Amino acid sequence: MKLGHKLSKLLDGAALRSFRNLTYRRLHPIRVEEVLAGVDQAALTRIREKYSVPGELTHWPKYVDAPRWLRLNIKRAQELRLNTRGRPLRILDLGSGGGYFLLVSRFLGHSGVGLDIDDPPMYGEMFEAFGLSRVIWTIRAFEPLPDLGEPFDLVTAFSICFNEHKRPGVWGPDPWRFLLQDLKHRFLKPSGEIFLGLNPEPDGTFYTPGLREFFLARGAKIDRSKVWFKKINRL
Repeated sequence: MKLGHKLSKLLDGAALRSFRNLTYRRLHPIRVEEVLAGVDQAALTRIREKYSVPGELTHWPKYVDAPRWLRLNIKRAQELRLNTRGRPLRILDLGSGGGYFLLVSRFLGHSGVGLDIDDPPMYGEMFEAFGLSRVIWTIRAFEPLPDLGEPFDLVTAFSICFNEHKRPGVWGPDPWRFLLQDLKHRFLKPSGEIFLGLNPEPDGTFYTPGLREFFLARGAKIDRSKVWFKKINRL
């Protein structure tokens, strides 16, 4: 790691946050084997045999490796402190993929629903194997999300691609403003939270010009790709 990056982590508090998260994970461990114990193993084996591509590390077949992706989503759940919340949360996971985050959340006593497109079909089969619920929907700029008929405590979106990731029209502040206000007014309880995990663009950045400042001005806590609105009153 370059010295400049190390210094920037110290100056912006990222090193302290990393240390706190590491300490928390050690004090509140979650075992992959325990999460998987509640899953239909035969169904998971059929999915793995059907879709596995040996050596695939970048495209969607990589998600058949349940232990690997559960470890990542356990870290996400721990960062959100889902195993020490005072009450069960109702979670909406945007771009829910194969459902690993919702599976970990359920193991910790929470419940939720995923929202994603219906491609690839493997994701739908994984949701069935996990016994989870999802809604098929394509998230587009300046279009409201579908009515889900209930309020949520937490909205999450990890490894986001619905923002035109790696395309010329990658979202700037305006489409994000529309989505955040839609979530605030139609989907979240007054005490609700939003957690976003952005993907890096081809140039290695996470934010279009002005986007980071836009998030900060609305009360977000930012740690490189991660944007956490712990309060939504300023959205």
